[in-house]
Amino acid sequence: MSPVNLTVMWLTFRQLFTKQRLIALVCFSAAPLVIAAIFAVTRTRTPAADLDFLRELYTGVISFVLLPLTAVVLGTAAFGGEIDDGTIVYLLVKALPRWQLVLSKYVVATVATYALMFIACVLPWLVLGSGPDALALFEAFAAAIAIGAALYCALFVMLGLTSKRALVAGLLYIVVIEIALSPNVVGLKSVSIREFVMTVAGKLAATVPGMHAGAVSVATVETMGAIIFVGSLAFGIRWLARYEMEERL
Repeated sequence: MSPVNLTVMWLTFRQLFTKQRLIALVCFSAAPLVIAAIFAVTRTRTPAADLDFLRELYTGVISFVLLPLTAVVLGTAAFGGEIDDGTIVYLLVKALPRWQLVLSKYVVATVATYALMFIACVLPWLVLGSGPDALALFEAFAAAIAIGAALYCALFVMLGLTSKRALVAGLLYIVVIEIALSPNVVGLKSVSIREFVMTVAGKLAATVPGMHAGAVSVATVETMGAIIFVGSLAFGIRWLARYEMEERL
């Protein structure tokens, strides 16, 4: 049996990319290009300056802001609307395993998040990237944001299933844990997905000037990343199975 259902995936894709949400997400993807273009036309450019700016754009804008915001919008919306308006029951009456429903929606949210963030990475690189260091930096973040998208979406899809205020809860996680506390509280870095992204990017782009290793070890990324990924999806699947039983009662 396939782990995903193509019909559910297509319905989820249509549900996620409404006109208003699509406009917002396109703006997310295009923002780094606009910033890079402004830099290119207003500053004196050198290869070193371009590389430094591209690195700061990847770390400070894409990884720190756009990736989690895109994931929280798409992840919480994968189930959120159906839970809120009760149309989830139409999916539950289908002869589909609950894990397949969750995985199908999770895959769509993750792929969409990664595709948008890949565009956000590649466009400024086309403007500012030159030389092997810029290419290595781009490749490192292209790989790191894939891991970030997978982990963020697992967490936010679970929130979309289990909370009526999933978007608010997801934004609180981003603002409180990712932005406010984890940079200053050592213990919280081990549950910060952004720190995982930076560790992976730092490891892959270790030879790029100015690129530093992340605040957590690769072992922590592997261990805590697996816990967040498996735990979030397992909890979501379990919740959906219990929801079905409660509806029948």
